[in-house]
Amino acid sequence: MKKKKSVEDYLKVIFILSQKKQVHGVDVAGELRVSRPTVSVALKALAEEGYIFVDDTYEIHLTVKGRRVAEDTYERHDTFRRLLMSLGVDEKTAAADACEMEHAVSQASYEALKMLAEKQKEKVWGSM
Repeated sequence: MKKKKSVEDYLKVIFILSQKKQVHGVDVAGELRVSRPTVSVALKALAEEGYIFVDDTYEIHLTVKGRRVAEDTYERHDTFRRLLMSLGVDEKTAAADACEMEHAVSQASYEALKMLAEKQKEKVWGSM
């Protein structure tokens, strides 16, 4: 599993699902809208790279390394989604665009946009 975007997408989905329930391959397949065999191949690669492990009940767990990548990716996604929505983009479009932006934007640009998002948040909360 070489592609950074693919790794980050899988880890982010596992992270989000694990906040609600035990995560299995079928859950990941459903969320990413890919086949179960595709997920099996991806999970094997993620395990080999030290991002996840699968226990005896086939539950998927993030390692410390995997959790770090997942949390960073989720934070980037959420920041972009909130920023776009604060600019008037509808929620569905903002989420889809944030999914692309979370992988494509450099760390320096992300930090600048994150500061802008925080300023937008302060404006909204300050006006209440």
